[in-house]
Amino acid sequence: MRALQAFAAAARLQSFSRAGEELGMTQSAISHQIRMLEELLRQPLFNRLHRNAVLTDAGRDLEVTLAECFERLELGLKRLEQYRKPNQVIVYTRPDFASNWLIPRLPRLRVLHPEIDVWLFSNEQTFDPVRGEIHLAILPAGSALAGLESRTLFGDLLTPLCTPALAEAPTPIASVADLMARPLLHDERREDWARWLAAAGSTATATVRGYNFGDSGALVAAARQGLGVALGSLVLAADDLRSGQLVAPLQIAIPAANDWIVALTAGALAKPKIQAFLSWLEAEAITTRNELAQWGADATRMET
Repeated sequence: MRALQAFAAAARLQSFSRAGEELGMTQSAISHQIRMLEELLRQPLFNRLHRNAVLTDAGRDLEVTLAECFERLELGLKRLEQYRKPNQVIVYTRPDFASNWLIPRLPRLRVLHPEIDVWLFSNEQTFDPVRGEIHLAILPAGSALAGLESRTLFGDLLTPLCTPALAEAPTPIASVADLMARPLLHDERREDWARWLAAAGSTATATVRGYNFGDSGALVAAARQGLGVALGSLVLAADDLRSGQLVAPLQIAIPAANDWIVALTAGALAKPKIQAFLSWLEAEAITTRNELAQWGADATRMET
C-alpha cells in the first residue's frame, strides 16, 4: 500500500520530489517504493526524464485502476458513518433533481421525522446499491438499476420556459411563430423540441443553433438567466414558475421521456427508517402529481 500511495502521488504530480514533499518522504524513498512496485509487476511504470516522471502506458493503466480503487475505498470508509448514526438514510439522485425538487422539501421531512438524518449523494460517482452503498436512488425510469425494486413517483411535463422579459419583448409570445423568433436552448434530447412542435400543431423545425446543456437543471438555469427559451421540466422549474422568475408563455406541454422513480433493494425496504423516508417521499410525490395535473387542467381551460 505504501508503494501504491507513492506511485499514485508521483503519477498525479509527475514528479518524484513533489510526491515526496506531499507524503513527507524523500525523493529517494519515493523512487525506491516505485522501483519495488515495478519489480513486482515486472514492467516499468515511469519514463524517468531529467525533471519529470512521465507515465508509461502500463503506468497510465495502473493510475486509472488506483483512482477507481481509492474512490471506492473512500466511499466505503464514509459509509461506515451510518453505523455511528443508525438513523441515517443514504440517498442518491441527480444534481438537478436534488437542488430543484428534493432539497427544498427536506425541511418538511425534518418536521415529520426529526430522527432521520439524510446523507445525500448527488455527484457522478458509481454506486452499487445491491452491496448497500446507498439505501435508495431517485432516478429517471430509463436509468433503473438491475437488482432493485422500483416504484414510480411521478411523470414530468416539458413546456417552453423563459424569463418574463424575453416572453414580452420585442413582442409578446402569443404563437409558435413568436416563440421560434427567440433563441432556443437545447439539452441532449434534441428530439423533444420536434415532439413539442408537433403537439403544438406546427410544421416548423426547431433550429439547431443555440446553447446546449448536458442536464435538465442547467437548461432551466440558463432559461432563468435569460439566455433563451428552454423546453424545460415543470418538475424542476416549479419554484421558478411560482416565484415569477420563469413563465410558460404557451400553455402546451408534452410528457417527458421518463418518469421519476425510486429504486431500492428488498433489504433496504425492510428497515423502519427507510420505510418512513419512503412513505414521506411518496406523499410528496402525490403532491407533485396533483400539481402537474392541475397545471394541465389550467392549460386546457386557457386554450378553450
